[in-house]
Amino acid sequence: MNSQSQPVLLHRLAWLIAALTLLLPVTTGAIVTTLKAGMVFSDWPSSDGYNMLAYPWLSSARDQFVEHGHRLAGLVIGLLTLSLVIATWVLDRRRNVRLIAAMIFAAVFTQGMLGGARVRLDKQTLALVHGDFAACAFSLMAVLVLITSQGWDHRARLKSQAISSRVSLAAKVLLATLVAQYVMGGFLRHLREYEGFAWAWMIHPWFALVVLFATAVFAVSVRKAESVYLNRCSIALISFACVQSLIGLVTWYVKYGIPSWGVVAQQDSLPQIVICSLHKVIGLLTLMTSVLTVVCCGALRPLLCSEQDQVSIAKPVVGAVI
Repeated sequence: MNSQSQPVLLHRLAWLIAALTLLLPVTTGAIVTTLKAGMVFSDWPSSDGYNMLAYPWLSSARDQFVEHGHRLAGLVIGLLTLSLVIATWVLDRRRNVRLIAAMIFAAVFTQGMLGGARVRLDKQTLALVHGDFAACAFSLMAVLVLITSQGWDHRARLKSQAISSRVSLAAKVLLATLVAQYVMGGFLRHLREYEGFAWAWMIHPWFALVVLFATAVFAVSVRKAESVYLNRCSIALISFACVQSLIGLVTWYVKYGIPSWGVVAQQDSLPQIVICSLHKVIGLLTLMTSVLTVVCCGALRPLLCSEQDQVSIAKPVVGAVI
């Protein structure tokens, strides 16, 4: 295997693991929360006393099928992230790539322990932490996909320090608003039956307008940046924010209905399960894209004079460890 094919292989592996994480544990976890099936088994890591791999999963009832499938998906991703760490240390000598791969494995391991603690302690607050921490693990996977992509090491930096500062500030403000919105959404999904979190019912739907405004401000600030990476982030954020807002309206409709119009929501209906779970998944994707945007802003800032001198000296050194 030549040296050029190694980064490509690592990039594809990172893509595969990120895609499988979204399709398997993230999606099934969203469905588990929608169905309130997180405590369908009172034991962990076993399921109704069965070894995780010996449980009759395919013949189980709906809630048991989804929850045990979520556990199996977590096991698969855990093994894949372990293989990712090994592959990174074999195929890539860059310290930042190796560090992020190790952080991904640690985050996935921590996520599994949080899920187990949620079951063994039967704490709804741990369900909230378990659900929200998934965004951290998935965002790290997306960062690894980004920095192992072709052309990242030769990315064109922003031309102006003023533009860089303005775009970076807008990106950080947007990330802060998305984190707040994501956490409030978690309150509604996991702690909606507690009176202490009743405020989230009023704030979360209207705070979406703040997110849309922050997204628009970032999109405007990016226009003069002339960066392929930031333009792609801007388009993705606008798309996700608009889709998420529309899905949020539909989520309210299928979950609560419109009594004044004679529309009554049917609990645990298929549209309710699909739409509510999709709302969670798109929210995670939006937050992940915002994290990538902040990473890009930091990586694309103009070099200072001292940094430019270091780069010019380092260029002739082929194969140097970054």
